This record gives sequence, structure tokens and C-alpha cells, in this order.
Amino acid sequence: MSIAATMPTSNRGSSIPRGHADQVLRVRASGFGRRFLAATVDAIFLGAISMLVTFVTAMMLGVSLPHAKEIGPDLLVAGILDRNPMAVGALGLFAGLTILYELYGVGMAGQTLGMRLAGIRVIASRGRPPGAVRGLVRVLALPISVLPGGLGWLWALFDREHRALHDHLAGTYVILDSEA
Repeated sequence: MSIAATMPTSNRGSSIPRGHADQVLRVRASGFGRRFLAATVDAIFLGAISMLVTFVTAMMLGVSLPHAKEIGPDLLVAGILDRNPMAVGALGLFAGLTILYELYGVGMAGQTLGMRLAGIRVIASRGRPPGAVRGLVRVLALPISVLPGGLGWLWALFDREHRALHDHLAGTYVILDSEA
């Protein structure tokens, strides 16, 4: 699917001559499969870092951890519901790392490690990385896409430009990297 993104209309810092504001950047939108792959790689990467930091912190504080066979999502959920400081801290660490990772990766660089491996990138309407504000809006809107059963993500399957709900809220597009 081809999408059109408007190019800068200002002459300041732009190579587009005055009077050519109607020029558009033609790119191909990423499909759902590549987006899902990128999100999975990023979640595994961030989860591994969060677990490592949590375990090192627990060892430094002398907090006993369950046996490896007991470690998993159920243990984390049970720990959060019991208000276990280590479980709540691990979730907070994962959330904080995700915000920083997405803010830098998407907002400033245009792609995360997972996106790079999947061959996709995020742009704003002018064909550039979204920037700090759009990146922050996008990462803060991710829970809106994920929490109600992933409906905001599934939106991308039916959207003409393959944009998820958080892309619409942030004004971003996910495109194939070879055309960025």
C-alpha cells in the first residue's frame, strides 16, 4: 500500500524551492506482520534488560527470589497484586525503559532495534523521524492500542494506510525502511 506524506513547505532549511509546497513523499506502508515482529523483538529485548536489572538489584539488596521454574508472568502479576516491591519495581522499570527506548528510538532515530530488524521505520508527515513530542505522544498512546484486547493494533489491519490507533494519535506512519 502506498501512502503520501507531505513535504516541508517552508524555505528555511529546506531544499524545496518556493512554490512547490504540493510535493509529496511516496512511501510504502509497513504490513501488520513486520510491525508485530518488531514489537515482539523490542518486548523481548526490554523484558530481558528489565529482568537482569531486577535480579541484580534483588541480589544486591539480599532479597530472595523464587526458583527459576516459578519465574514468569504469573509470578509478576501475583507480586504486583500483593504489592511486592520487587514486582512493582520490575514493572515500573519495564515501563520506564519502554518509554525511554521508544522515545529515543522512534522519536529521534525513527526506529527501534526491532524495527531495524523488521526493515521498517516511523516517520512524521514530512518524511522525517517524528521528533520528541510526537514520539512521546506515540509511546504514551501505546497502552490505548494494546490494553483493550489489542484493538488499537488490529486497527492497522483495516486502516487504508496500515496505521494503528497510536499512529493516528501521534500523527506518525510506519513505512518500509528501504523507502525512507
